[in-house]
Amino acid sequence: MSSTIRQLSSGLKPDSERTVRACPDIPAWTENLLFTPYDPVNDVGMWLHLGTVADKWEMWEDRVLIALPEDQGVLSMWAYHRTVAERQPAGANLEFQCEQPFQKWRITFDGYCLRSSYEQMRTGLLVDGPKSHVRMDLEVECATPVWDAATAGEGMAEQSWAREHYEQLTRVTGHVVVDGVAIDFNGVGWRDHSRGPRGADTLRDWGGHVITGAVLPGGRAFGMCRYWARDGHTTLEGAYVVEDGTLRHVDIVSAPPPATLARDGETFSFTLGGGRVIDGVIRSSMWITMADGLPYGVADPVRAYTVSWAEVQWAGETGYSYIERSAMTPSSAR
Repeated sequence: MSSTIRQLSSGLKPDSERTVRACPDIPAWTENLLFTPYDPVNDVGMWLHLGTVADKWEMWEDRVLIALPEDQGVLSMWAYHRTVAERQPAGANLEFQCEQPFQKWRITFDGYCLRSSYEQMRTGLLVDGPKSHVRMDLEVECATPVWDAATAGEGMAEQSWAREHYEQLTRVTGHVVVDGVAIDFNGVGWRDHSRGPRGADTLRDWGGHVITGAVLPGGRAFGMCRYWARDGHTTLEGAYVVEDGTLRHVDIVSAPPPATLARDGETFSFTLGGGRVIDGVIRSSMWITMADGLPYGVADPVRAYTVSWAEVQWAGETGYSYIERSAMTPSSAR
């Protein structure tokens, strides 16, 4: 293993980046990958998800959400595809290619997405309507060492959505074309890779969660997550900072509050160990409903799963973070 891979992988083997070719004999076992790039100049954010279907291993699900500037609305797509091994991880339209483990990925997409307003998404479940042709070709540079959930407390033992999970911050460049209009994309993002059971009972004891992370222009970075059960007790939490290229685990002194149902403008603050205070203001948001199938839009505000991007300030430096939140019940750790 090269020294670069060793530094960025945080001890994980390169095989961790590959998808499993044979389903383990575990009910509802799945593999899931997510990229969430955001370009603050164009105000375009993306939630790009690929995963195998629980108890239907041969099927891949590709889910695409694209947050455009407010007057242009949201683009969304959801499909299932029996993907041949040499294309995995991929679905009908979306494909992720690992070019160098923990260093470089490529994202491609060519398909049609439903176009909706933010108001439609905020006030109900999305229904079928006009489609837009979308193509993208993005290069992903992994900008920080991996944070592995196995290193946090009891690790993934209490999670109903996976048994293995790691995260990494990224820089993303490339091109996006929507109905023939080209966007030169230049932004930052967050990615994860999870494996383990994720069945119909995943939400049975889900209380809520918050995850956020950002790599700043100067190279410093932070990330944190907290998950809790219906009774409010924390089932997983961890946080880190990257300074001088080195990832260090830190405590969560305070976490971001539950999301408000607004596209932008919400302000928040949280504190990580060592007196590191991060202030943010939401620039763009989209919504999924916490329900079987996780449909797009908000069926019930209590079950809203909010995907956002924020402008953040940390010790005088400005950057852009991904932040994802749900709160079916309050967290006792707040």
